[in-house]
Amino acid sequence: MASSIFKPSRIVSVLIILAAGGWIASGTLAPEASQEAPVVEKPAEEPKPVAQRVSVSTAIPQQHQRRLTLSCNTKADHSSMAVARGGGVIVDLNVDRGSKVHAGDVVAKLSDEGRQAAVKQTQALLDQRRAEYEANKKLIESGNSPKLQLPSLEAAVAAAEAALSIATAEADRAMIRSPLDGVVTSVPVEVGQAIQPATTIAEIIDPDPMLAVGAVSERQRGQLKVGQEATVRFIDGREVRGGVSYVGLSADSATRTYPVETTISNADASIPDGVTCEMVVDTEPIEAASIPRSALVFSDDGELGVRYANDESRVAFMPVSIIDDGRESVWVTGIDRATQVIVAGQDFVKEGDLVETVSAVAAAEPAG
Repeated sequence: MASSIFKPSRIVSVLIILAAGGWIASGTLAPEASQEAPVVEKPAEEPKPVAQRVSVSTAIPQQHQRRLTLSCNTKADHSSMAVARGGGVIVDLNVDRGSKVHAGDVVAKLSDEGRQAAVKQTQALLDQRRAEYEANKKLIESGNSPKLQLPSLEAAVAAAEAALSIATAEADRAMIRSPLDGVVTSVPVEVGQAIQPATTIAEIIDPDPMLAVGAVSERQRGQLKVGQEATVRFIDGREVRGGVSYVGLSADSATRTYPVETTISNADASIPDGVTCEMVVDTEPIEAASIPRSALVFSDDGELGVRYANDESRVAFMPVSIIDDGRESVWVTGIDRATQVIVAGQDFVKEGDLVETVSAVAAAEPAG
């Protein structure tokens, strides 16, 4: 009996049951020891912003004298035409192309066409009316003729004088005179040619002074004013000083440009009319900064300006206005202090971005 109770299989079973009970009891009686300590979660760290590398150039405002260069042509300040005031045949032509004339000189003469005869006739009539007036006036003063005749006699004399003036003026129309001092540039008629009133006999220009005529845009017009000094350059390299004498008030409807004229001295007539030239006008100095042309950008609102790196290495936008245009750089207003203008990479950043600046000069140097 006792041997059946202590069989090995039963002993193993009891040990297993006891071990299981002890394991269960340990979890029930000491729950705190079996629980894991709570895990404290640490807040996630924000990623550090990445600074984008850009090239910058320091723009420093300074006094800049703007220079406007305009394409232009020369034009005589005074030019006119000697025209026929009456009809007839040209019997005398006193000038050729290149002839120098003075105002009032006779350049051509027309056939008489009875003009002198009319003058003689009206002169004879005037002499008669004056004689009648003097004779009757003595009779009136002596009381032998009524005073009522005096007004009619005076009227007859006045009418004869008027007729003589008309005939004399008509005779003078046979003489074609120069309207100004100058040089004859064209004579489109010949001796023996029959002409009508208003026919051009000679074209005359006064070469002194000569004008250089150009045009400016709406933006440039505000920089010009009458009296500014200008230099006119010619294709042969010669330069002549002058002064701006006219700035147009009305723009050309096709080009939207305004005419500008500079008056230059030409006493020796060495500058011909109608030649190509270049007008250079130095305007008043203005505070501006020089920046590379590539630095110019447009804002989201379409405003022209530059992007620059501020004191916090953040991108900012500054509006500017171009006042002088060069091939690789431009002069602009709107930059009132030394500014780190972004000249490379400005199209890949926006306002507020963090940037790492590199000098444009250092970036352009080859690696050693």
